[in-house]
Amino acid sequence: MDSRAVRTFRVFVVVTAVVAIVLGVVAIVWPRPSLVLVALLFGVYLVVAGALRVFAAVRGHGTPKVWRWTSGVVGVLVTVAGLVTLIDPAVPLIVYAVLAGIGFLIEGVAAIVGGFVGHPGSSRVPTVVSGVLSIIGGVIVLVAPGLALTVFMVFAGIALITVGAAALLLLPPRAAVRR
Repeated sequence: MDSRAVRTFRVFVVVTAVVAIVLGVVAIVWPRPSLVLVALLFGVYLVVAGALRVFAAVRGHGTPKVWRWTSGVVGVLVTVAGLVTLIDPAVPLIVYAVLAGIGFLIEGVAAIVGGFVGHPGSSRVPTVVSGVLSIIGGVIVLVAPGLALTVFMVFAGIALITVGAAALLLLPPRAAVRR
């Protein structure tokens, strides 16, 4: 490989790894503000994406009317969702946590039923235990969605630090640059 390409790749890896590690530390040290920042950035994205969709619907001359109307309505809804997120970033975060909690509950019930009915190739006891743990997790998330989101952010921070550190450890050796 060209030494310039290897050098460029090394710089890319180092920069992205350092950014991941820094963001991971920030997520662990300040999980709630980090969540709010992520929600705000997502809100900005939704507003821009929705507005562009509306613009495309209005300017979509020559496209079928049903597409233009559908795109316009979806664009307005996405823009409104983005504005709601920007006004109160906690709303989409809590909605996400509640949906995750409901998902855990449904998965738990399905696992317990599957454990009693029997899935081909699976053991009943671990399946039922998995279902019970999923229901407990769902209840915890529904009772304390803010805590669940904070824990999620801490784990995301740990994952970012791990990925960043692994990237640094897997850098091609400097000797590869000299070849």
